[in-house]
Amino acid sequence: MLFLLSLLIPLATTRITPYDLSCSIHNGTHNVYSSTAASCQNVLSDEYCNIAYIPADPYSPVVAEGNDADRPLLCYTLGTATPSPLNQDARSAAIANCPKTCGYCCLTNAYKCQNLLYPRVNCKNVSKAMCLSPLWRQILAEDCPATCGFCDLNGCIDLVVGCENDPSICHTVGLEDFVNQNCRMTCNRCSVGTQQPCRGRR
Repeated sequence: MLFLLSLLIPLATTRITPYDLSCSIHNGTHNVYSSTAASCQNVLSDEYCNIAYIPADPYSPVVAEGNDADRPLLCYTLGTATPSPLNQDARSAAIANCPKTCGYCCLTNAYKCQNLLYPRVNCKNVSKAMCLSPLWRQILAEDCPATCGFCDLNGCIDLVVGCENDPSICHTVGLEDFVNQNCRMTCNRCSVGTQQPCRGRR
């Protein structure tokens, strides 16, 4: 019985469409999504993006780093079947509104810059966890902004992830030093210098 049911479910042989290989890398056998393809947030809600950009194959996985799920058609074309020609208006709308759902994070302003030529850390070895770590964020914003999606922040970041979840912290009495050090972007404190680490007496 299970064998018969398995025949009714089509086997998904997904491959990223050759008509738009943006934010993908070749892994030796075929193209897969890069680490920056779906590493941002959608501008519109995920619920909206998942409805507006329905995959052509309902069994296809969602776009994610390292997989080869086919992009939803409306991300890059106005056609209704593959192959369909690339449409720049459709693609621009997807990048502006639902970049994560469509696997276009690497094309957003957050990733449109260059890493330093001689960074303090090897940007190729930077992990997502490092981009989120308070210990690494400032260094990576300065040296590896294209790797972490910090290009549009001009080096001014929140060292603590989550400041934006409670903007009232910006005006809380007694937390000024914490805010000036850790929530600079959210609280518009970019002009406030960060404190240098304490150095031992000589």
